[in-house]
Amino acid sequence: MLFFGTFSSRTSEGRRYHIRCYAALFLVVVLLIVAFLVRQYVPRLSAAAVAAVPGAGFAYIGWEFRRYLMALDELARRIQLEAVACTYLTGLAGAAMAGGLLWAYGGDVQAGWLNPFPLFLLLEPVRGIWLYVVSRRYE
Repeated sequence: MLFFGTFSSRTSEGRRYHIRCYAALFLVVVLLIVAFLVRQYVPRLSAAAVAAVPGAGFAYIGWEFRRYLMALDELARRIQLEAVACTYLTGLAGAAMAGGLLWAYGGDVQAGWLNPFPLFLLLEPVRGIWLYVVSRRYE
């Protein structure tokens, strides 16, 4: 639940979502590895692939998540959407705190821990935690 943010893979919708997420993540990783391996031969194509592939992969995962939500019943969909909303608010608060820290330390952007990609990867476990908290409300 923490990685995919779904209740289980026992349903056909959950299995489809998990399989397609694994396939998309695998394809993103393979294409990024290939882009890094060929960067000395075709640097512009490699740079374009590194820029476009993660966004396209996560956009596809988002689309599959939407399809997964549409297949759920009303209560499960409501729980998922509440967890997404709480995750958004948590991420917004975290970004505001990070911006405040940058401002407090003079706006020195050399802080490597503020790289947005690793911080983005933290949002899915946060959504899984919110999913757990929200689902306990409906027991």
